Amino acid sequence: MPTGLFPRGGPRPTTSRAEQKLHEAIARGLPDGWTAWHSLRVRTGRGFEGEGDFVIAIPDRGVVLLEVKGGAIEVRDGQWLQNGKQLDKPPRTQALGFQKTLLKKLGERGIPRAPYLAVAVAFPDTPFSAPPTHGDLDGAVIGQQDLPYIGEALREMADRLLAGKRAPPDAPWVDALHAMWGDTWTPRLALGDRVRLRADELVPLDADQVALLDCVETNDRLLVTGGPGTGKTLLARDLCARFAARNRRAVLLCYTSALAAALRSDGFANAWTVRELAADLLDLAGSGDPAPRTSWTAETWDGIPERASETSIVGPARNRVDAVIVDEAQDLAEADWTFVRALAADRPLWAFMDDGQTFWSDRPFPRELFPASFKLTARYRCPEALARFADQYREGAEARDANAIAELTIASVADESELEAAVAAAVKRALDDGVRPADIAVLSLAGRDRTAICAGDRIGAVSVVRADDPRATENVVADTFLRFKGLERPWVIVTELERGKSRYDVRMHVALTRATVGSVVVATERAIAADVRLGSYVDAL
Repeated sequence: MPTGLFPRGGPRPTTSRAEQKLHEAIARGLPDGWTAWHSLRVRTGRGFEGEGDFVIAIPDRGVVLLEVKGGAIEVRDGQWLQNGKQLDKPPRTQALGFQKTLLKKLGERGIPRAPYLAVAVAFPDTPFSAPPTHGDLDGAVIGQQDLPYIGEALREMADRLLAGKRAPPDAPWVDALHAMWGDTWTPRLALGDRVRLRADELVPLDADQVALLDCVETNDRLLVTGGPGTGKTLLARDLCARFAARNRRAVLLCYTSALAAALRSDGFANAWTVRELAADLLDLAGSGDPAPRTSWTAETWDGIPERASETSIVGPARNRVDAVIVDEAQDLAEADWTFVRALAADRPLWAFMDDGQTFWSDRPFPRELFPASFKLTARYRCPEALARFADQYREGAEARDANAIAELTIASVADESELEAAVAAAVKRALDDGVRPADIAVLSLAGRDRTAICAGDRIGAVSVVRADDPRATENVVADTFLRFKGLERPWVIVTELERGKSRYDVRMHVALTRATVGSVVVATERAIAADVRLGSYVDAL
């Protein structure tokens, strides 16, 4: 549950100096455990719209909707005046309308038992010793004289307005309010809280990408290249959708099991890793390995694709496939391509890849399969400053971009024995700032057998799961950079740098470019000193 005042760095854009003053006061004195939002706007499904100047959530009690009226406020002859001019409506009227709209919106967001919403007003520019006597304002007014003691004033107001009220137990109404307020929204291929691809809420396809999709009719063999975050997986997904719209069946193959699982959870039933599909076909043919797959060695998996490439095994599957689309194509081994060739045969074959994220130097890409190619250049996933910093880890990269001082934090520890505690602290800081567990990934640069931090089910007090775990939709993911390839989350914590010495630059580049909002590198002082890019970044901060 998020706590504190939002926005944290100042109010949302407003010409009201009164709202700015109140934000400053609440930032200093909001009671611990409370949550407040400046300028919460909602629109219901039936078109009703409204805005609350300040919405304050009190745990286990309810909500106070605080309407702000600036300038000199007074009453003459029963009429409310603001700087000598008559107000169109009494102070609480607008907030009372918002109260009804907000209740409707909470219901639409799945909160049928909403907390009690009390309505109050604040006159930040008007001091008074005696409050207005109006019956609807009894105990519901804050004045300029209360700003230095806003915490006490808010507690007293809540006690008066919410006396005898109890918020529904276990109802996630604070989270719902925070979501409606809109803390963070980044165009992205999000795999955080939903672990599924959400193309409709990502960036719209630009003209180049639309042109690429149109090529499907005229290019049976096409290679699409592009750096991280350029929309390769989004395009692969949309190609599948185009085939489906014409009652044609496309198979979407990739390298990491976590990405395949995420694609299937988003409704693409024909999404598999190359080796998972090959193993399934062997099972259907009665030629599979009877041992549980979880016990298979790397050598067993390496031999699966070539075994499944035999005509008698792959043939029946080929007859049910109209096109083969391969994502993460740079990671496939020679045996994997043997299987892909057999499955595609004379059918359309499209591949999506990023040369800069090739991890295995002994896995040559069969470019002869693709007479046509298309390069994506626009990046959508990472914030540009973070993407430019990560670019330094690509082969042939230039020196550090001095403008790339954003969205990256570096936390150092004396030695490896302190790493896990530092990672746990980084996770806790993110959670305390309102980031949901499903928006966080902890990525080790070590391999699966060498990671110490990302092998268990907890980091500190926080439960964690692997990237392909069905519970990833609700939990912090802790896994290796390699198993997280093709996936992304808003907050990425990168650690265990010294355990990933072979092809270190590729490991770091992959890990950093998984972030859609920001990244934290948690490393030993020795590891930071050994990486001139991290060292230079620290010096520039």
